[in-house]
Amino acid sequence: MTLTKQFKNYLTVLLWISALIPVLAQKKSPNIVLILADDMGKECIGAYGSTYKTPNIDRLAKGGLKFNYGFSQPLCTPSRVQIMTGKYNYKNYSQFGHLNQDQKTFAHLAKEAGYATAIAGKWQLGANNKLPKHFGFDQYCLWQLDKPRRDGERYAKPLIDKDGEILKTTDDDYGPDIFVNYMLDFIEKNKDGKFLAYYPMALVHDPFPPTPDSKSWKSDPAGRHKSDTLNFRDMVTYSDKNVGKIIQKLKDLGIYENTIIIFTGDNGTGKAIATTMKDGSTVKGGKGTTMDRGHHVPLIVNWGSGKYKIHETDNLIDFTDILPTIADAIHAQVPKEWNTDGRSFLPQIRGEKGTPRDWIFSHYQPIHSEAANKHSARFIRDRHYKLYSDGRFYDLVKDIEEKSAVPAGKAGAEGEKRRKVFAAELAKLPAWKFGDPGVAKVILPGLEPNPAFAEKGD
Repeated sequence: MTLTKQFKNYLTVLLWISALIPVLAQKKSPNIVLILADDMGKECIGAYGSTYKTPNIDRLAKGGLKFNYGFSQPLCTPSRVQIMTGKYNYKNYSQFGHLNQDQKTFAHLAKEAGYATAIAGKWQLGANNKLPKHFGFDQYCLWQLDKPRRDGERYAKPLIDKDGEILKTTDDDYGPDIFVNYMLDFIEKNKDGKFLAYYPMALVHDPFPPTPDSKSWKSDPAGRHKSDTLNFRDMVTYSDKNVGKIIQKLKDLGIYENTIIIFTGDNGTGKAIATTMKDGSTVKGGKGTTMDRGHHVPLIVNWGSGKYKIHETDNLIDFTDILPTIADAIHAQVPKEWNTDGRSFLPQIRGEKGTPRDWIFSHYQPIHSEAANKHSARFIRDRHYKLYSDGRFYDLVKDIEEKSAVPAGKAGAEGEKRRKVFAAELAKLPAWKFGDPGVAKVILPGLEPNPAFAEKGD
């Protein structure tokens, strides 16, 4: 064989290998980073029209896929139970601050698929430090795990349990920094394998103290524990800064292209906050209510660069869809006995059409305080219409604040058609009415809660 022919064969092999590398990369299971902001409705993100500064999250949306209709539950714990288990709350929600201990989560799926798993941030799912491992996490760094909120907050001088050790902190320590650094270390440690990093952020829940980037942090150390809604803008920007740190870490390690980043919020913004939008309108926080601003949250997904022909979609997504999407991405099968409710939107993340929802359902029953419980409700909605199980029907395009229910027969041809569809779907569900109890609380031997924990403390 001549040298020329050998060289040509060599080039052919190189071209074949170079063509194969992207195919192999696509077949490799991606890393998963799920970021859940606390009390951040979609109006807080620049990409959704906010005046707050969120450049890192905005870039994530610009290069990835922004969902215009992502829906959580209206309150912290109901959303956390739903996102982790993929089930509607009427199946497994028993009490605020508790996840029934017979439940399985997306972390269990990831571990079964050979993933390293970690959680850092806010817990609020049971007062026992054995629970993160029980629910599938190899390691953790958490606030509100086995110590009640009254013993310590999440911001300056935070009360944090890191893998069984209560950290010694001072007023110079800031909880969100500890949580994000823990995530960065976990990602670094597992860069050569595959991992699921669940980051339920402490920000931007009340109280509203200054951040280390606020002007008053250094000038007024005593004020680091004082709540002022004027600090909320800084808290949103600091949340974005920490998201940016994770993105940069993935890029520095060369694993950004094969990591699915999901950013969302656990419910609407706190009621004390009013956000000015770029169009001049103002959105009042709706946390805890079943109105649109109580459960319409940001949802941005990014899987590397250059994958998307479009960068936003009006597909309907709810929190039950997160678990099956993660399962689909990591090539895991969700056992039928788990009795989950969501559908995977991984096809949309890949730039395909997928099988979008026709409507989303919510069973919201916080089992918290009297003030919270009065908002308990069950409903089905889409982008235009909404039907409650008690018969109230709203045209959300004309009446987003739900001030006037539309009487039967008065919603027009399209509206009445949707009313019938929604009513038929609600009729398929187990009966429920306002005031009914939740499911029985499940506590397993050895996982009993700390009796001193304030279970209803948010």
